[in-house]
Amino acid sequence: MKEFKILIERYSYTAQSSLGRMSFVYIKDFVQTNPLPVKEFFGNTMEDTARPDNIKVMKETCLPGGLKCKVSLYESDHYKKTIIFYTEDDKRTIQIGPLKWVGCLAHGGNTHKDTEGCILVATNIIDKNTIQGSLKDELRGLVEQRIAEGYTITAEFTNLTQTS
Repeated sequence: MKEFKILIERYSYTAQSSLGRMSFVYIKDFVQTNPLPVKEFFGNTMEDTARPDNIKVMKETCLPGGLKCKVSLYESDHYKKTIIFYTEDDKRTIQIGPLKWVGCLAHGGNTHKDTEGCILVATNIIDKNTIQGSLKDELRGLVEQRIAEGYTITAEFTNLTQTS
């Protein structure tokens, strides 16, 4: 099975937001005898603040660390073409025990006020609470390309230790 994983590794946390790095992990060359996955950095992420796994504040809590989910293409009037993260058959919902997130997208934005449970993806980090330079369209294009190449798209969210 050809899997293309979107890896979000959070590393900086404030009372309002979580900064991270988005990378892709996949096997690039299936011709080799023992193909090894590569990890390619894509961009910076911002989400709502991280909380203990059993606590969610509506529109103010990022997805729990350790989450593995599916990804598919998504379109809406507001966000246009993007991607959506999900665990449930409706392809819209992430359910972790009794906690639920609906419509968790990857899109552009600058601060925690733009997240509401979604993942902002951008080129630049301005400070611990601001990013800039949306990569939403580039991300959508890469996911479309990998789907066309026969990859299954997944995502994994990891909370790293804050180092500074």
